[in-house]
Amino acid sequence: MGFKNPKECTSLEEVRAEIDKIDEYIISLFSERHKYVEEIVRFKHDKEAIIAQERKDHVILQRKEWAAEKGLNAETFEKIYTLLVDSNIKHELELLKSKK
Repeated sequence: MGFKNPKECTSLEEVRAEIDKIDEYIISLFSERHKYVEEIVRFKHDKEAIIAQERKDHVILQRKEWAAEKGLNAETFEKIYTLLVDSNIKHELELLKSKK
């Protein structure tokens, strides 16, 4: 998916259209990521494996660091990934429960 260079935009509408395209692409990537979240339950057999606190902490810290390296607000991305991972854990626990 191609995006226009931000400096090439010549109007507010053009900037907003590019932001909308990027957001749609981000959502499609989250959808793809979600497919992996659903499959991971095949390899986890109990609540402790799903919660995996050490892995959760690592993922959130790493994404926070990646955001900072890209010049983004690290705390914002820490919150985003905390919400995302907590939601994934909840979904995985539901899948595990229905698997039994």
